[in-house]
Amino acid sequence: MPISTPSLELLETFWAVAESGSVSAAARLLHRSQPAISERLQRLNDIVGEALYVPNGRGIRLTAAGEAYLTPARRLLELKNEVSDMLYRRSHLQEGVLKIAATNTIANYFLPQHLVEFRQVYPEVEIIMKGGVSDWSQTALLDWDLLFIEEGSEDVSLPRYYRKYPWLQDEILTIFPNDHPLASQPDITIADLLAFPMVWRESQSGVRARVLQEFTRQGLSVPIRIEVNGVEAMGNAVAAGLGIGFIASTALRYRSDWEFCTRRLPAPQGIHWTLYLAVPEAPYRSYTLTRFLQHIGLEQVADV
Repeated sequence: MPISTPSLELLETFWAVAESGSVSAAARLLHRSQPAISERLQRLNDIVGEALYVPNGRGIRLTAAGEAYLTPARRLLELKNEVSDMLYRRSHLQEGVLKIAATNTIANYFLPQHLVEFRQVYPEVEIIMKGGVSDWSQTALLDWDLLFIEEGSEDVSLPRYYRKYPWLQDEILTIFPNDHPLASQPDITIADLLAFPMVWRESQSGVRARVLQEFTRQGLSVPIRIEVNGVEAMGNAVAAGLGIGFIASTALRYRSDWEFCTRRLPAPQGIHWTLYLAVPEAPYRSYTLTRFLQHIGLEQVADV
């Protein structure tokens, strides 16, 4: 006689009751009536052949059999959610569309050239980009093909099938006016900067986090009294004489009109800074996304 297999609906009901602790709470969670939940549980008990839970006050307590069935029920629901996520992405991120979310610095200084070159090869692709992301927890990550994240602000809770890869490495330089007292020093240490006011990027900035990490590594405490938002504001503040600033070398190359002294920190090694790309695993990618990954030099990631 063939053995009956519980449906996903029955297992989801059992999981909801076990997680919430009562039939009434599970009914609210699944938007079903309590009699409907009780009827499903009875069908599941009949299939299993033994009680999965017993009443416990106003709630329930799992039996040994219930504890045993709960683990595979969770795994099945995780697979169901994964399939749902895949269907969502395939229906919302169609071929011919590339959707990118990036921090301010990456969107303004690192991505434009790559996007222009990609569009020249694939002119039919629609490019949608959201720049200036500072708080990734406020961004609907599933809506985006690619997430460009800075070192120092990379603690992002990614969807489970996204993976993060290093993309580019840049150097962070210190900048100050040409008439600054440090301009006559060919080599500058981190400790030398403490004698002067400093201008800092916003608290979510990866550049700021990376420089502060270097101060901390050397056991130095840094007061943060002047804070600005973005690369342009940093340049304006330093030009006005508010203090020493810190900027990615790639961003500085785009502003040849800024007449600043620049120095590596600490001399002569410099502070290096990694930019990351978070991308869905291969089954969740469109053809367009795969081609873009290859275009920016991530063939190995694209082939995974």
